[in-house]
Amino acid sequence: MTLLDRRVGAVNMKVQLLVSKWCPTCPQAERIWTEAAHTVPMEFEILDVADRKGREVVSRLRIRTVPAVVVDDVLKMVGAQPLPDVLKLLGA
Repeated sequence: MTLLDRRVGAVNMKVQLLVSKWCPTCPQAERIWTEAAHTVPMEFEILDVADRKGREVVSRLRIRTVPAVVVDDVLKMVGAQPLPDVLKLLGA
């Protein structure tokens, strides 16, 4: 994200969705958050907790359950939520 992005509001927040291959509700969360990312300006990434970057976030924030949502480096939501709840969290 560049300084210009922040000034014009092109990217309002950084959102990370932490998932796992063995998680039964993670595909649903991925679909919902991907849709939200097309609606609300954000820097969005999906991280698998089995990968290095995902493990780092899980360790730093002591996350124990997936799917988990981190907004601007703060754990904000755990579990798969319906799109209206996701949009409310994002201020949309």
